[in-house]
Amino acid sequence: MVTINLRTKSPKAKISRLPPTLDIDASATVESLVASISEVTKLGTERLRLTLIDNTRLLPGTLLEKYDLQDNSIVYVKDLGLQVSWSTVFYIEYAGPIFIHLFFYNFQSIVYGKTFEHSTIQATVLDLILLHYIKREFETMFVHRFSNASMPALYIARNSAHYWLLSGFLLAYFVYAPGACSDLPGFVYYGLVALWVYAEFSNFVTHLILSSLRPKGTTQRKIPYGYGFSLVSCPNYFFESLAWLAVVLLSRSWSAALFWLVSTATMYKWALKKHSKYKHEFAGKYPKARKAIFPYIA
Repeated sequence: MVTINLRTKSPKAKISRLPPTLDIDASATVESLVASISEVTKLGTERLRLTLIDNTRLLPGTLLEKYDLQDNSIVYVKDLGLQVSWSTVFYIEYAGPIFIHLFFYNFQSIVYGKTFEHSTIQATVLDLILLHYIKREFETMFVHRFSNASMPALYIARNSAHYWLLSGFLLAYFVYAPGACSDLPGFVYYGLVALWVYAEFSNFVTHLILSSLRPKGTTQRKIPYGYGFSLVSCPNYFFESLAWLAVVLLSRSWSAALFWLVSTATMYKWALKKHSKYKHEFAGKYPKARKAIFPYIA
């Protein structure tokens, strides 16, 4: 047994009921320590983050022995606030554009001050965007595997802004405006719709592969193989970018192009991080020829 000192890093972050010391088995896990603090403070385990004096975080799934905790070692406890699951965050993020696009398309007199007939392209873009986000909601419910990770409830608005503002209000307002999105030659129109279908289907397949690698409720990671993964670490991001590119070319709207650029840049950043983690975690085993997101490029 070791006796550790529990502290908060500032008076403003004070946690009521946090004991000054706590006895814990030195061979216990980080989860055990978090559970003990949770029991005393009456705060959910998902709200508690533990760090050492050098800001090293005590990570779930590790033994306390790893951090060489001795008698009178100091562990800082932070209350992250009310938490929500990532699945809840995704449901809210993706629901926004669905209702926003339906509103802008169907309530013309309120949005644009007059009624008019939408073009074939505008109707198609609406269908594709609705199908995209309905697919995302379906995947959140039945496909994606989430660890026990959560996020502060106050961050929902920040995370939703990308979807609600860029792919919601901004995209919908200009795409469904009077005179926007003129018709295209038949072969171009059907070709772009086919590209979107291919990209969305491929994105779904890669999500199924990723889901099969992680048992439900765990953070286990394996090297993904199969559809698209022979070329890049994150083919799901590549195919999603491709699907939105089809929407950009169909609508020829600057607002669609802006959302595509921002979302692709964001996914590229995420892909680089995941690619780096894969190479570090599976050093010597991870395929060297794979790029992060764009085949043969980056």
